[in-house]
Amino acid sequence: MTKLRKIEDLILYIRLADTNGIGLKTIKKILERFKSLKNINDGELERLLGYKKAEKIMLSLDTERKFEEDLIKTLDKNCINFILYEEEEYPEILRRMEDPPPYLFFLGEPPKEGYGIVGTRKPSSISVKAVEKLLENLKGFIISGGAVGIDYKAHFESLKRGFKNFVILGTGILKIEPRIKKLREMGATLISEFLPWVEGGKWTYPKRNRIIAGLSRELYVIEAGEKSGALITAEYAYKYGRRVYAYVGDENSERWKGCLKLIEEGKAQRLILEENREAILEFLKTPKTFDEIMNHLKEDKRKVFKLLSSLMIEGKVVQEGAYYKKV
Repeated sequence: MTKLRKIEDLILYIRLADTNGIGLKTIKKILERFKSLKNINDGELERLLGYKKAEKIMLSLDTERKFEEDLIKTLDKNCINFILYEEEEYPEILRRMEDPPPYLFFLGEPPKEGYGIVGTRKPSSISVKAVEKLLENLKGFIISGGAVGIDYKAHFESLKRGFKNFVILGTGILKIEPRIKKLREMGATLISEFLPWVEGGKWTYPKRNRIIAGLSRELYVIEAGEKSGALITAEYAYKYGRRVYAYVGDENSERWKGCLKLIEEGKAQRLILEENREAILEFLKTPKTFDEIMNHLKEDKRKVFKLLSSLMIEGKVVQEGAYYKKV
């Protein structure tokens, strides 16, 4: 596809997304049916969506936006790339979402699936160490939102270790903050579904969270209180059928109430790291059966057995009949 042809296609995508009353689910339905917006015809669109929606969409696709010329110049001047839903390189993992972004702008590499790491903006030292420990056990692309706190820690540490990174923005690519510029300088790819000049707002950040979840084959929630924005990402990931892990550094702290809730509701498995062994030992102050421990951790038998065996070898836990307890 030539650059000119691709720009023309992008303009049609933007006009469709800019159509009043037409949401992402409807856009996906259209793209699945016609494969390319240039293949749309009135009759088939009317049969697909009904007369009123079809008429609105056809009019919108034929209506030039004032910003289109500026957009083309901006993309060229700033070397901003983009990918469309219809392209082969578009991540299949995003296509499986019910509300995928029809196009994405990016600086760096085209988006790919990987491991999502999210959490609070004001993490404890326990959680900071947990991120470092987690990165020792992951191999692949790291995905997060670049926010202060756990997000930035995950990006920064993984980039230092040579991981490729995708920072999913809640703003347009030209409206990034200095810390995001630093990540870009370190080699991170910046990705946004918003036009390059869009400022961040109350609706943009929650909206972008679904892309973090959508690109993540696994999502790790490291620290989240009951009202943490990371829980929005976790809810999306659960809805999309991704494997979600939640880390709990202290069972009794408000800092991890959101993580505990995810585990208790069956939306996440407990993430077991070296740093939260103390929390497990706290649980075993009173004797527990293997099934009780497995239910508490929300992990499979193999992982629970491995953890208990390790603690027993270290002399921190003993088994008495059917029960395990802290020494």
